Amino acid sequence: MNIAIFYFSATGITETVSNHIATILEKEGHSITLKNIIIPNSRRSQVDFLEFDACIFGFPVFGGRPPSIAEEWMKTLNGRNQKCSMFFTYGARDLELAHQVTFYLLTQANFKVVLSAEFIGKHSFNVAKGWSLAEGRPNQLDFDVATEFALQTIIQFKRDSKFNIDLSDFTYKSKKVRESHGFWKNFYPLRDTDDCSMCYMCEKECPVEAFDALLGEPNRKRCIQCMHCVSICPDKAIHIGDVSQLFEKFKKRFGLTEDVVENKRSKIIF
Repeated sequence: MNIAIFYFSATGITETVSNHIATILEKEGHSITLKNIIIPNSRRSQVDFLEFDACIFGFPVFGGRPPSIAEEWMKTLNGRNQKCSMFFTYGARDLELAHQVTFYLLTQANFKVVLSAEFIGKHSFNVAKGWSLAEGRPNQLDFDVATEFALQTIIQFKRDSKFNIDLSDFTYKSKKVRESHGFWKNFYPLRDTDDCSMCYMCEKECPVEAFDALLGEPNRKRCIQCMHCVSICPDKAIHIGDVSQLFEKFKKRFGLTEDVVENKRSKIIF
């Protein structure tokens, strides 16, 4: 089969899982096209999904659902009645409405969703000093589930089986990007060193075109705090401050003890 994997990856975790899935499928003899939709131009060109036999969509979970920019992108698609599966990566807190939102949007876009999955990966805020959640994930157990997801995806693509997520109590509402305050205002990236070579990667690759390389900071009304600029900066000149105390409050608020995080498991949703 000719399969496309469309994914949004800011800090590399969703890309890592996507690459693993692609490797498994290629070993099974399938042709794979990988497309990271994080750069704005990658979402502006129309995709003819009839070029592929089926698709896989992968998104990180930000605040219990896919990134707002990924949701807006899905609204522009026409799946032409093609089959797809979907998966999510998250930093061990919770997925909340991620499955429901994405299933709804892909179904509205004329896709037939056949399977879903969720994978633990280190939290995107781990780039900040004093924040460490699900570090070392995905591990081998997570990759084993990703392998099974890839194989089950092909099985479901070939079957005429039905997959459904209960949306009876679900009403879709667009997630608006608003300037963060309180706890979350500490997670805006800033250039705080003189080591910047002005390569402009932070500005060119910002998924919402919020980062200003000259100012060394984002437009806070547009920034989604995805940490992509921090992750890709070749000079390591963009940072988040020390958030150690905030991390302790975060863990306490959501009951994320070491044992709880350790026992979180990746899984496939049939």
